[in-house]
Amino acid sequence: MSVYRLKVSLRDGPVVVEEEVWREIDIKGSQTLHTLHRAIFDAFDRWEHHLYSFYMSPNRRDKTKEYASPYFFEDDDEVEAVPRDASRIRIATLGLAVGDKFDYMFDYGDDWEHVVEVVGISDAPPAGRYPAIVDKRGPSPEQYAPYDESESGEDDISEVGPGRVLTFPRKP
Repeated sequence: MSVYRLKVSLRDGPVVVEEEVWREIDIKGSQTLHTLHRAIFDAFDRWEHHLYSFYMSPNRRDKTKEYASPYFFEDDDEVEAVPRDASRIRIATLGLAVGDKFDYMFDYGDDWEHVVEVVGISDAPPAGRYPAIVDKRGPSPEQYAPYDESESGEDDISEVGPGRVLTFPRKP
């Protein structure tokens, strides 16, 4: 049974990160993409669960190459083009090779974007518990940006009069 070493690098998210942030995770080929998601979730010290997807193709519209959270399928029984269930896909079935990269997005609302790179594959018999976080760089960013009331875009409605324009902040 193979063990895959995957480098998961944070690419973008709702919190500004000034330095490179990544985690290396060892996972058995017999484990699923959902298990990999849980390892990434723990490795980045997240605490509130959200939907996620792995994209095995640069074309994110190609649903045949998207693997999503099993909870994605709870309410969408009648949708025609849906991604595959990540809890049913074993790592070894993906045909990964050293140097391959794919995308992982956590939280469809806040869009935590990651790049997953295969940095090693070992055929040595696995010992210990998997998945395992084996290396890391940079602190885990907060899962949510701090709330700043001065930037909330909320105005006291009593201050609104004729000719006053309300402005709403845009996401950077």
